[in-house]
Amino acid sequence: MKKDPTPSAEAADLRRRAEALLPEEAANGAPGRTEDDAQRLVHELQVHQIELEMQNEELRRSRAEVEAGLERYTELYDFAPMGYLTLGRDGAIRRSNLAGARLLGVERARLSGRRFGVFVREPDRPVLNHFFEKVFASREKQACEVGLLKNGGGAPDVHISATVSQDGQECRLMLADITETKHLASFPMLNPRPIVEVDLAGQVHFCNPVAHQMFPDLFQRGAGHPWFSDWEAVQGALREAEPRSIVREVHFDGKWYHQTLHFVADGQRVRIYGADITVRKKTEDELAKAYAEVEARVIQRTAELAKSNLDLVQEVAAREKAQRALKNRVLAIKDYAVRLKEANAALKVLLKQRDRDKIELEEKVLLNVNQLIIPYLGKLKRRKLDAKQKAYTEILESNLNEIVSPLARSLSSKFLRLSQTELEVANLVQQGNTTKQIAETMNLAQSTIDFHRNNIRSKLGVKNKKIGLRTYLASIK
Repeated sequence: MKKDPTPSAEAADLRRRAEALLPEEAANGAPGRTEDDAQRLVHELQVHQIELEMQNEELRRSRAEVEAGLERYTELYDFAPMGYLTLGRDGAIRRSNLAGARLLGVERARLSGRRFGVFVREPDRPVLNHFFEKVFASREKQACEVGLLKNGGGAPDVHISATVSQDGQECRLMLADITETKHLASFPMLNPRPIVEVDLAGQVHFCNPVAHQMFPDLFQRGAGHPWFSDWEAVQGALREAEPRSIVREVHFDGKWYHQTLHFVADGQRVRIYGADITVRKKTEDELAKAYAEVEARVIQRTAELAKSNLDLVQEVAAREKAQRALKNRVLAIKDYAVRLKEANAALKVLLKQRDRDKIELEEKVLLNVNQLIIPYLGKLKRRKLDAKQKAYTEILESNLNEIVSPLARSLSSKFLRLSQTELEVANLVQQGNTTKQIAETMNLAQSTIDFHRNNIRSKLGVKNKKIGLRTYLASIK
């Protein structure tokens, strides 16, 4: 989609085009009775709606153009005669065209996520790894040649050229099948690996330049050379193998070699294709050693974890036991608190009862002294006593007052409002004496006794009540 130089210019042009498409009657606004602000708002909304519709139309047109271009690119990519692959930094295949999948011998749908290296012949994998390192390090186009593993159409040799993506996270490979080209070359003279041909007796008949360079004494030593170690066993294996071909590894002079031995029946000879795999063997040994160390660490760590788990289980059990004990202790404390609260309540009741009993006892003592002793002491004092008797009487009265004075200060009994004479009368009434008997006992007139009885009823609050004075006095003593 064509864009204006700046977003503001684009927006202005879009608004101008939208206003041009706005119907004339809508641009003129609502009826005259609508306020100006409402007219402007309606106008802005209508213009904005048209702008959105125009933008949406341009987006749909741009999307159609992009989809058409993508379809053309997909067709060119999928049906190209060259193989195209996209790999991540980890070597995993992310995308492939049909030619690439055909070279690898796997359906394209099953390629995603698989490492490209697994499709390369093992001897060429170090070359491929070094190639990838150069691709991601230099960010320039790199090329190499490797052999792929055998698939339904054979084991092709391919020429790979690769470039890295702009973000440096992917590389794009182009694969060209060069199998026929390589077959046309002088083979095995130009093969970079040792090739030897020997008869069954162990006599060497052919060595390519690489084999001659690696083992210059091979012709002289023949079957005695370490390259032909266990030659009798090899002959027996070739006779039993079907097809008559075996693969083995030999070790001498501090190096490891991979050998593929084919029996050529026409010439009764054995052709040996070799490869130096010392680096791979060292790597395998290091991996085995590392794996053994990891296994040992796993066993040790497992034992430590088992012990830690046992300790944890024991600790959890101890904590649960402590929690149960604490819970039982809390329940016991709560039960003890309830019992203590109940005992405290009972003690408070007892203390209140004791206070009441104390007050009642003080009242009784004070009343008995005032009613039964003090009146008669007064009578004795009114008698004609000699000096000694009078002194004893005063001492007795003084001591009694000293005894009852603390009780009188803390007592709030109704009887404290009665006079001495009224107390004496009340005591005689309580004992069941009649007014006549009381008058004779106290040497007073009966009218005087009736006067004192009325005062007693009034001070005790039972005046004009239907209750006998004697009965009331007996109830409060």
